[in-house]
Amino acid sequence: MSFPLLCAVGVLLAMWSFLRKRRLAAAWGTMDAWSAGETIQEVSRPRAARPGLARLGLNPLGQLLIGLNVLALAAGVASFSAGRLAIEWSTVWLGAALLSALVVVWLNFYFVPGARWEWFVAEVLFITFAMVLLTNVLVPLQYGALALRAPWADPWLARADAWLGVSTPALTAWTWTHPVIAAAAKAAYSTFAPQMLLTMLVLAVRRERDRLWEFAFHFHICLIVTIAALAIWPAVHAPGYYAFTPTIDMTRMIAQVKGFHEGTMTVVRFDDLDGLVSFPSFHVVGALLVTWAFRGRRRILVPLIVLNTCLIISTVITGEHYGIDVLAAAPLVAASIAAYRWGGRHLLASDA
Repeated sequence: MSFPLLCAVGVLLAMWSFLRKRRLAAAWGTMDAWSAGETIQEVSRPRAARPGLARLGLNPLGQLLIGLNVLALAAGVASFSAGRLAIEWSTVWLGAALLSALVVVWLNFYFVPGARWEWFVAEVLFITFAMVLLTNVLVPLQYGALALRAPWADPWLARADAWLGVSTPALTAWTWTHPVIAAAAKAAYSTFAPQMLLTMLVLAVRRERDRLWEFAFHFHICLIVTIAALAIWPAVHAPGYYAFTPTIDMTRMIAQVKGFHEGTMTVVRFDDLDGLVSFPSFHVVGALLVTWAFRGRRRILVPLIVLNTCLIISTVITGEHYGIDVLAAAPLVAASIAAYRWGGRHLLASDA
């Protein structure tokens, strides 16, 4: 996240929290009594009672997500210790500032109680905090996973592609000869992060609480499994293995994969993080999760299917991933969906 954007988000959160507190303080003498279809009447009322933390996001499912964050953090500490890695702490404060801002604003809903409809806003902030925290823990954990120095998985990934009849070098060479397709593939591939952010925003604006929580659950489960797969099956990616040039620059990423796996790099900078996972492709995982989040919403779903089909194809024809990386994403997402239906949604329902 860029410094100007982080500053803007922090300032907006602080201003919103301050103005909310002033608005509620001014209303403590009087209140707006609402009834369905009726006009507003002004009546005296006492200060609003504080809601339970479960109503603000710390429900059983929210507790599970925080627990997963704690386990991920513990795994990160262990892997960094085992790999003898260090963190450049001067690069950490930007992410820490955003997390702190989210916590302060979330606590505002507890210490400065408001209307019941605001509880959902607090839940959105809690979910955002959990997902940002997991990202700040697991993205650096990639480097610890590589430092464990498990054998390279590229030979068997290449054999799997050959068995499937997929040649990433040949597909990338074809893409290079079609500049328009190369540009379109690069553009589709770059929609991953905006799609993840916009999915949360749209679900929040539409007040689709259950789907927002489900999206957060899948994000946690799939990202954790993906990083675990990196520790077991590290890969230098198809361009590094076959020594060809992808249509999207991967020079820094491949250098980091090799450097941390071989031990020539030992310092992790939070301002120089990259996505290092080959198998399974988290870009494909994200595309499937975003599409699943809008199932049954035809006006949104149809364009998403088109866009994410292009994104999935782009992961191979740009040279970013092996074909098997793409296929492996599907059972991971399916397993996460099954896990949510088996247990996750019941945790959410238990706070109702």
